[in-house]
Amino acid sequence: MKAFNTFIALALISGSAIASNNIEWLPAADRDLIATDLTVATDAIPDSFHSETASLSYTWAATERFPTDAAMQGAVVESRQYWVDVSAQALERGVKLPISAPGSVIRVSALDSGTGLQLDPGRLELSINGQSLDRSAVETASGSQMRQQGMRVPQDSLAFRLPIDSQAGSLEMRMTDTAIQTPMVIHVYEPESPWVARMSAARSSFLSDQPIELELVLDDGGKTFSVDQVSAMLVSPDADQMIDLSRSDDAGKLQAIVPISVVSAAPGLHEVHAYVEHNIDGMTVKRDLKLAIGVAPPSGRFTGQVDNLSPLGLNLNLGVEVAVEGRYQVNAEIFGTNERGELEPLAFTQSAAVLEAGSGRIGIGVDADILRTSGLSAPFEIRNLQLMDQGRMFVLEHREQALTVRFPTRESGRDLRIER
Repeated sequence: MKAFNTFIALALISGSAIASNNIEWLPAADRDLIATDLTVATDAIPDSFHSETASLSYTWAATERFPTDAAMQGAVVESRQYWVDVSAQALERGVKLPISAPGSVIRVSALDSGTGLQLDPGRLELSINGQSLDRSAVETASGSQMRQQGMRVPQDSLAFRLPIDSQAGSLEMRMTDTAIQTPMVIHVYEPESPWVARMSAARSSFLSDQPIELELVLDDGGKTFSVDQVSAMLVSPDADQMIDLSRSDDAGKLQAIVPISVVSAAPGLHEVHAYVEHNIDGMTVKRDLKLAIGVAPPSGRFTGQVDNLSPLGLNLNLGVEVAVEGRYQVNAEIFGTNERGELEPLAFTQSAAVLEAGSGRIGIGVDADILRTSGLSAPFEIRNLQLMDQGRMFVLEHREQALTVRFPTRESGRDLRIER
């Protein structure tokens, strides 16, 4: 097993010491994604799927704002719903479901599609807190009707809505004389409930062998608090491997560390699944959540070396260090300074090149026409600087505020500085 070993020594050197005198690396932010070292077993990294080998670079002028996907976005999901797996026998005996608000929508479906099962609403019996519901007051819809409305539900489904004047509490659902022989799943959606479960992460991408931390809270009209019971796991893209997430001393936090073996199992996004149950004054609130995140091996990073190859323009050559051969991409937002000394969006740039394992270079920049048309000048600031492994779809590094570039302007011959 070959290993690629480099350490954090370069990162401990100040940016000005390894960059040109007019270029400075800015301090890393808390939610920046940075590999502290590239100690990784290279045979654990999946093969690259890149086919393009030519080096490419694109730059376009910024409009009023940069594309919203340029920045490293936080990941968040909210839920007013949950699922329950049931057997046919249990459904015929009666299943109890906690309901936190009237007007809830419940759907029962065959767990496997294509069973040909026809669920008859006439066989449905419902009661809330022991009081039977009049079926004429309950709206129902078949799987065919829902699919005709554009809903992506199994054909073998039956959905119903509880009356808006019904009570919260315990709903008992029973399907009589069904002769059902297939496993079922019940989906409960509570659009009128004030109780919203929210799971979030400071960013949407992480690295293996580094902590992953998420926040999980229950929200009641802006008031948030931790929940009583949580079961959470991280599922690999092929759903073949699972890692339990633990609750930290702060009950609202979930934590895990993903080993490289799980990352290399299959390409794609990982999913965090969380199952929440909370008791409020004798009423049970259940919520299920699912959040997709990226997890990559620490197989590439910026070295800290950067040069500006243009005396009065912006043409940066960035040092990149990678553990394995592949096609790598650099994205960046570039800001320039206006006549008032304020930073404004100047351009968005993307570059890509095939690199061998070890140290290499990828350039980004702004051509003279875009720079001249913008009316902006130095100092420039590079934001949302991102290093990606194109062929493996990994985000390897991301810095919200990465670099400042200062040099004498043609008009003044002096160095402009941003007031901070």
